[in-house]
Amino acid sequence: GTVRRALLVAALGTALFGGACGTRARPYRFASPMLATADVPPSPLRAPPAPPRPRPELANREAHAIRIVTAPKIREASAAAAEAISAQPVAQAETRSVLPAPHRLPAGAPPPALHSPTDLRALVGDREKRDPFAVVLEWARALGRTTDGTTAADLLTWAESSSRLADPTDGALPGDLLVFDHATSDTEADLVAIVVERDARGVTEYVYLGGGVVRRGFVDPARPATRRDADGVVVNTYLRHGKRWPAKGTHYLAGELLAHVVRTH
Repeated sequence: GTVRRALLVAALGTALFGGACGTRARPYRFASPMLATADVPPSPLRAPPAPPRPRPELANREAHAIRIVTAPKIREASAAAAEAISAQPVAQAETRSVLPAPHRLPAGAPPPALHSPTDLRALVGDREKRDPFAVVLEWARALGRTTDGTTAADLLTWAESSSRLADPTDGALPGDLLVFDHATSDTEADLVAIVVERDARGVTEYVYLGGGVVRRGFVDPARPATRRDADGVVVNTYLRHGKRWPAKGTHYLAGELLAHVVRTH
């Protein structure tokens, strides 16, 4: 037993340290300086960079030569031609300035004379910074209508005392005044308009001043919540033009806000 163990140890030592190292072309690599427990392979090389990802949108694109376009030579214009070209923009500006705008009067021009309520249509679109109530009463007096009061409340008091106050459904005639509630605020009688005409459908056309601009609207108190009829013709226009945020349930159509008619005949 002892001899056998000695021979086995000698053979193992020769295989590990002696004859094997002399006959192998590549030396052993040991995981430990003391024990040869593994033949470790060399460290792998760094992987090469991945090839670029193909772009399908460029696969079918062909390379085209860049075309160089030579600008044509500009001939030197004569003095007369140069003068005509320089005058052309001025002529275009003059053409644009004379485009028809019947609803806008030239700056500083006096307002047109009012002989009938239909003449008020020529004022639509003009800007007016004065008090809306005072402007409407001025229109009525220019048409020869009888009015009184410096505020809408005074107007209603005068109309009631002189038997000129009527209900909205009684029908307004050209030159009469329309008084609306809650049109620009939370108070009553805060907007007054003047009647221009009434058509066969019973729709009344009126002119008023709102937001510093002369405006035109339509109202039918018999159909207060109807915006257009079956033919698509306007029945009631939107009257509220203020910037304030209205409360829930606020009405907007003229027929819903019309409160009184003031006779001026």
